[in-house]
Amino acid sequence: MQIRGEEVLLPTSAVSAFPRPHWLQGRILGTLNEPVYRSHNLRVSYEDAVKICAHEQEMAGLDVLADGAQYYEWEAPGFQLEPIFHFIPENLAGFQPYGPPGDGAKYKPFYKAAVTSKIEWKRPIFESVVTAMQGATTKPFKVAFLGPAQQSIIVDDQFYGDPMKVAHDLAVAMNTELKYLVSIGLEAVQLIDVLAPYTQDMWQIEVQNIMFDGVDALKFWHVCYGSVDGQRDVYEARTADMMPLFKESTADVIHLETCSAEFGDLEPYRDFPTDKVLGLGVVDAKNTNVESAEVIAARIRKRLE
Repeated sequence: MQIRGEEVLLPTSAVSAFPRPHWLQGRILGTLNEPVYRSHNLRVSYEDAVKICAHEQEMAGLDVLADGAQYYEWEAPGFQLEPIFHFIPENLAGFQPYGPPGDGAKYKPFYKAAVTSKIEWKRPIFESVVTAMQGATTKPFKVAFLGPAQQSIIVDDQFYGDPMKVAHDLAVAMNTELKYLVSIGLEAVQLIDVLAPYTQDMWQIEVQNIMFDGVDALKFWHVCYGSVDGQRDVYEARTADMMPLFKESTADVIHLETCSAEFGDLEPYRDFPTDKVLGLGVVDAKNTNVESAEVIAARIRKRLE
């Protein structure tokens, strides 16, 4: 894989979120009509946390660092989903910060942001994340974000009357955001869109490719089976079913959860498209025990086979 013009054998990276230090609590960043930071003290604390997060990844020898999602407010038990549902809608025009509860018992505590007018990009969403990482490391890093397909199904559409149009305008808005982030020096972006294990409808790739169009950066797409509060949402592997989506995506790198026992079937990856980089998980985020180096090395060897 090419990183900064050099070929890297067996490059490594983390997906996205790291635990926050105990002294970083609450929401850090404002919404669309608020200041970027809610206080200067929070900014200093956040940027310190980012430095710790980046240093930990450097010590682990990762080739492309993750932003660590240190700006997410999710230390309250049972509420890790809150920023996933709301962070992007609260920073785009067209949404209201309220709506009906989510569908089902697991999602009921989280409102579905109401779409009441055309979805539009108004100002940078992740600029502070980029600048904090730029101040914390000289290594390549990626900024992660929820994708338009998954975001479109967890909002309450009161304007478009067509979920495909919601997803389309989300993709256009995020395309503007990603191009802006690249203009200030971001080298890699990471889509987190886990709709693919649920449904293999091709429309999600159409909006993904709109979002990635013209974005001059290394483009990652992460797929997993759910991990919020340590709980998965999908209980059987969908690798073979998702392969047609992978072939049509314009992502440069696609990495997937493969450590959980239910998802250990590696055979379908032999059909993975050769024009993309395949990333396979070797550390199980759902395992509360620290895996030994020997276990991880064995997983790497198995995936290389």
